[in-house]
Amino acid sequence: MKINFKFMTVAMSLVLCLAAMAFGQRTTGNIEGTITDQNGAVVPGVTVTAKSTGTTAGFNRSTTTDSNGYFIFSQVPVGTYEVSTSMSGFQTTKGAVTVSLDRNASFSPVLKPGGTDVVVDVTIDSNTTIDLGDTKIDTNINKDIIDNLPSGTTFASLLKVAPNVRPEGLAGGFQIDGASGSENVFVIDGQEVTNFRTGSLNGNNNLPFELVQEVQIKTTGYEAEYGGATGGVINAVTVGGNDNWRGNFGISFTPSKFNGNPRGILTAYNVAGVGNQPNAFTYFQPNKDGGTNFFPVASMSGPIVKEKLWFSLAYAPQLFNTIRTINYYSNTIAGNSNANPNGQIVNNTLRYEQNLRQEQYFARLDAQPTSKLRLYGTFIYNPLIQDGVLPAINEGLGGSPQSVNFGGNLGVLTGPALLGQQGGRQNANNVNGQATYNATNNLVLNFRAGRSFLNEKLNSYGLPRTTRYLCSQVTGVTAAQTGCAQGFQNIANNNQINYDVSTRTTFDADASLVGVNFGGRHNFKFGYQFNRLFNTVSNGYKNLGIIQLFYGRTVDVLSGAPLTPTPGNLGSGLLTRFGTVGEASSKSQALFVQDSWQINNRLTLNLGIRFENETVPNFGDAANSQAIEFGWGDKISPRLGFSFDLLGDGKNKVFASYGWFYDRFKYELPRGSFGGDFFRRDFFEILPARGLVYTGYNLQNILGSNPDPIGGTCPIVGGTGYSVCQFDFRVATNLIGADIFETGAIDPNIKAARQSEYTIGFERQLSQNFLLSARFTHKQIDRAIEDVGVFNAQGSEAYIIGNPGLGLVCDISRQSNLPCAKAQRDYDAFEIRVDRRATKYFFNASYTWSRLFGNYSGLASSDEAGRTSPNVNRFFDLPPLGFNADGDPDNGRLATDRPHVFKAYGGYNFDWMGSRTNATTISAFTTIQSGTPLTTIYNLYSLGTTILNGRGDLGRTERFTETDFSINHRYKFGRDSRFTLEGYLDIRNLFNESNVLGAQTNISSTNFSATTLTTGGCTTCTSEGAVFQTIFNGSGIRQAVLNYLNAQGTSTAGRLNTYGLANAFQAPRDVRFGFRVYF
Repeated sequence: MKINFKFMTVAMSLVLCLAAMAFGQRTTGNIEGTITDQNGAVVPGVTVTAKSTGTTAGFNRSTTTDSNGYFIFSQVPVGTYEVSTSMSGFQTTKGAVTVSLDRNASFSPVLKPGGTDVVVDVTIDSNTTIDLGDTKIDTNINKDIIDNLPSGTTFASLLKVAPNVRPEGLAGGFQIDGASGSENVFVIDGQEVTNFRTGSLNGNNNLPFELVQEVQIKTTGYEAEYGGATGGVINAVTVGGNDNWRGNFGISFTPSKFNGNPRGILTAYNVAGVGNQPNAFTYFQPNKDGGTNFFPVASMSGPIVKEKLWFSLAYAPQLFNTIRTINYYSNTIAGNSNANPNGQIVNNTLRYEQNLRQEQYFARLDAQPTSKLRLYGTFIYNPLIQDGVLPAINEGLGGSPQSVNFGGNLGVLTGPALLGQQGGRQNANNVNGQATYNATNNLVLNFRAGRSFLNEKLNSYGLPRTTRYLCSQVTGVTAAQTGCAQGFQNIANNNQINYDVSTRTTFDADASLVGVNFGGRHNFKFGYQFNRLFNTVSNGYKNLGIIQLFYGRTVDVLSGAPLTPTPGNLGSGLLTRFGTVGEASSKSQALFVQDSWQINNRLTLNLGIRFENETVPNFGDAANSQAIEFGWGDKISPRLGFSFDLLGDGKNKVFASYGWFYDRFKYELPRGSFGGDFFRRDFFEILPARGLVYTGYNLQNILGSNPDPIGGTCPIVGGTGYSVCQFDFRVATNLIGADIFETGAIDPNIKAARQSEYTIGFERQLSQNFLLSARFTHKQIDRAIEDVGVFNAQGSEAYIIGNPGLGLVCDISRQSNLPCAKAQRDYDAFEIRVDRRATKYFFNASYTWSRLFGNYSGLASSDEAGRTSPNVNRFFDLPPLGFNADGDPDNGRLATDRPHVFKAYGGYNFDWMGSRTNATTISAFTTIQSGTPLTTIYNLYSLGTTILNGRGDLGRTERFTETDFSINHRYKFGRDSRFTLEGYLDIRNLFNESNVLGAQTNISSTNFSATTLTTGGCTTCTSEGAVFQTIFNGSGIRQAVLNYLNAQGTSTAGRLNTYGLANAFQAPRDVRFGFRVYF
């Protein structure tokens, strides 16, 4: 996939020449303006000085206006500044300016004759002032908003205030403009910290607000220098020091007794003790967790050498203490084998405790050794330490606590003794540095390099090295006979994590050439970016296994394979073995050039283009496996935009943008499909001769001495173990020269995944720092990359890594006379918002109408409860995926579609009738959102997400509403009011609302196959291939599915009695309060 172009060589050479001088990534904004006199004439030669204030990193620079009266400070750290002008014969002017990420803060005072100073009594906030040259959509959350809005303790808790950002569990994180949570890029001070495997944000890098100066969420139309995301780019900038000594210390608490009660858990078939009624269900109410979380903070910043070198230090650990009480239920009274006539009763109660400590050490140095050179470096040490593990809140329904015999001195550990000695540690750190050199007033050069480290080992300490057992169905026999009740598990985890280390090294260079006058004024920027990932891993339970037993379910129904059950069998089971071992690395490089071209005072064009080169990691042997590489010509991203001042008064702007955006490969697919994973399942029968007790079905008895052939074997004839069928779900698909129908393959013509989008918008400056804006956005996935499943002769999965609906994937489908579904995700949205900032109050309100339509939610799967397995979710894993049971395309409103979303936040500051020592701020955030679609799912050949009727056939969840509230009071004391004592209270979900977020959409637990469909009346469903032909070229199988379920009635094998009932609810209220002392 490598394409070489001569012009690319020339472009690379030009950029590398600059790279030798400087490197950078955007962590700044600009201050610009045009200075005029009272007659409107421009004034050249004016000295303009900008000096940082508040918690803004040290900055002190001067420049002079050019012949057009224009000046610009490029690459200015975000924060607050005092900007002043000086010119012989004119009064000196001063003003307060707030600079936000990637925005131009305008300061254009009118000079008056005279020799005295005048203070411009105005605050310029670039968030609420029209930037006439801007064509992107973003939201900036600055320090004032951070300090005054209700929030959690970390920056991600405030992302939801952006109009087009929603925390969605089904999206696997933050859904931004319709994209899933695995399509975002997270950046801290220019260093990317996105998880290498899932594309999400690790808790380690979700920085506490104490460390954060500003957060920006870019969503659409952003510049060519940004890549790797088809969702949003979330950029956090840390606090710095300046010439003023500052610091604070304090602590906040979240006592569990003030929080809301946990929501009920939907359970079925009498497992929760609803008398002895057959097919009863209930909402099990778990006990409320106890414990108190603590959030201490301490920081200090100031000068090391005034006007030259500054420091900022902070320590803000987060301490989570959880105490969980579990009631263990049984149908019989302890010591009495007789059944209790009233259903289940509590036979045992145990108390568990877990402590999590998220460390956050932060250090930053800023330096300005000369007026032209600015340097900074940051270091963050943020390991997560876990002491103890908690059981699931509904573990008690299984009847007994987890228990393991370790032998020796440890002996048998049960319940709290077992889980209390477990835990883990997730080490992490980030180091980052940048140099900015103002060679001239017009040329700015940047150098930036950074490295992040992560070792994911949570839940890895003290684990028993033993087989995990689950009794998933107990029908036709008793718990006394099997040794386990339905829902029982001996342990919750045996996944051994030896290490899972990832590092990311980034290296960037760019140059900005601003204020270039020809055919208008140009601000050029061009640069080179390097991003290298490395992963080494050893984890899993390959040699231990997870064994699930289904008493009362035959092996053909469980496996979906054409197996003949043994007469008199008591059920079946499956053994799962999984592990990941290996190491790999990848790199991505990019070249970009962009120009903000102000043709005249009213029209600006933003023109840019980005070229990327990417190698995809390969965990296999390089000698006999291949890797994917996208050359410089494979990922070309044009970025185009225009902005027009409608009336020429700087208060009304129309704008539009268009662009292509590409994702960067995450490691989930390469680890699974390119030689990193081992994943097999063996199916076996439970027979009277083998016994009923679950422990008799162990690893040795199931496997015997059977080999593990590539692709698996089904059925197994003459095997030495209980296994009658083995599926291999991790056949490496990148083996050189392999048979496609044996191992799968990479499409030789695979294309990079791409999204295209356009936006049309309008902004009006209603008054100073009062902005009205509206926009329409369309985004569509042009190409996706997925592991599209085919099955080999033995019935095991093999995958084509390619573009659904294109290339080799469709060639294979057509050979079988089957359709080929193309990935579709179309997002259309109209958004309107107002934003007002004033001295005593602020508010923002937005309304968004949107439509999210297609058959593919993106790199995280909303059809699988937000599964974050980029490129290897269940999409397109077999021909029926993408279609309903009668072969019609299942394209429709996707599972996170919310047509109507309203958000509002605001706050007011009471100064106690002019008091200089007391001030109270009250603020709130509220949202009202449409519910999400609910779709009936049936399980066909273990796919798990096949759609029976069509998307949204069960309607929608109820409307979602939530309100957060905050109040703080600040009291100033000491000489010159140097000290401030602040008390505050934050409440999330103020009214403890419990809106429904999801429902049981699986109609049955039956794994439908040729056998069950034939029982349901399908006369042409004689094999797997025949089932597919019936779906697409026959009468479909929907009626056969319904016939089978109707015949089985309401049961575990038939229609679930919980089908259509609510099973997910809004999180309960939580309360946090505390105090701080500022000095």
